[in-house]
Amino acid sequence: MKIKQLTKREQLVMDILWNSKTDLSANDIFLHADNVSIYTIQQVLQRLLKMEYIEVSGIGHNKKSIARKYRPTVSQAEYISNCVNIQTSYQLASNYIKTSDDLSLLDELEELIKAKKEELKG
Repeated sequence: MKIKQLTKREQLVMDILWNSKTDLSANDIFLHADNVSIYTIQQVLQRLLKMEYIEVSGIGHNKKSIARKYRPTVSQAEYISNCVNIQTSYQLASNYIKTSDDLSLLDELEELIKAKKEELKG
């Protein structure tokens, strides 16, 4: 599965799921989300299912009805790590090098770069 950057609404739903100790229904998520309609929550859940960020973990009861329970299939750490790698890894590395005062760390980075270049050359 390729990890894509989430929209604001998708991020909101994922944050609620990541911070929950239990699997949640659409209504449970709705109760934790400020100013978001249940319809929007349901649409976002369908998109997240299609993207394979979440899965249906079971069936629960909401008042008088039966509801699906959802849980994340991608951890928050995996998502953040992937987003950083996609968007800003070069910027983070170059900024670190520009601002570093530690010669030994810069030497270690230089050795890592040399080793990686040799590996890629074959």
